[in-house]
Amino acid sequence: MKRCKYIFLLAMFAIFLVSVLTGCRIEETNEEKIKDLDYTICDESKLPDALVDLIQEKRKEPFKLTYRTRDYLYIVVGYGAQDRTDLNVLLTELYLTKNAIFVDTELTAVEDTTLEDNMVSYPWIAVKCELYDVQIIFR
Repeated sequence: MKRCKYIFLLAMFAIFLVSVLTGCRIEETNEEKIKDLDYTICDESKLPDALVDLIQEKRKEPFKLTYRTRDYLYIVVGYGAQDRTDLNVLLTELYLTKNAIFVDTELTAVEDTTLEDNMVSYPWIAVKCELYDVQIIFR
């Protein structure tokens, strides 16, 4: 019985030691803006084929994703299936801080349009900007 307790305590200590030594760390994100980022809003024709495939795969549910190429960073936000077709996604913020890029979007309705019955849309926005090696924070 004592031997089982000893083995159990040794196993728990080993798990604790491994988790401490694996390099997990908490990094505080600073929201102080360094600069607004230059960007381009892209439609499907200006996106890499693999990214278009990802958007098509995820578009039925809300999603947020990033995609990196050798030269650019693509940030994509989708709002999932919507029961109306008069919607646009607006980019309201895109800025760089010391250790992150902050992104905020908004789903808006287009004024003076008529709604069509039984129509579904999948509104999303794709933004292309300079490649940065920082985390992306979606708001």
